[in-house]
Amino acid sequence: MFPKLSLSLIAALALSAAGGGVARADATPSMNETPSKPHSPTNAEIDAEETGVPASTDYANRKIDSHSPTNAEIDAAETGNPESPDYRNRPKLDTDGNVNAEWQRLDADTPANPNPDNR
Repeated sequence: MFPKLSLSLIAALALSAAGGGVARADATPSMNETPSKPHSPTNAEIDAEETGVPASTDYANRKIDSHSPTNAEIDAAETGNPESPDYRNRPKLDTDGNVNAEWQRLDADTPANPNPDNR
């Protein structure tokens, strides 16, 4: 029984040593290879990355569009937004009185359908 156990332990040890040697060989560069220097970004690259970021030091100098939106454009952008001051004045949905049936019809083909057998 000991020869089989010792043989399997020796095989496992040999495999782990061989695997570790391969990993170590890949991690160390050869003497002929020159190590790559770290890339130092240019100002243009930094500015390109920081475009539109409020924490950027150049954010105050950004170009602002001279077009001022009209009320119609603002209202169109805020349609359906609960944070809009006009949200409470939105028109009511047209229903036939059976709101639950309409919800079930709208949810029939969605993953959120609580009753998947009713499709």
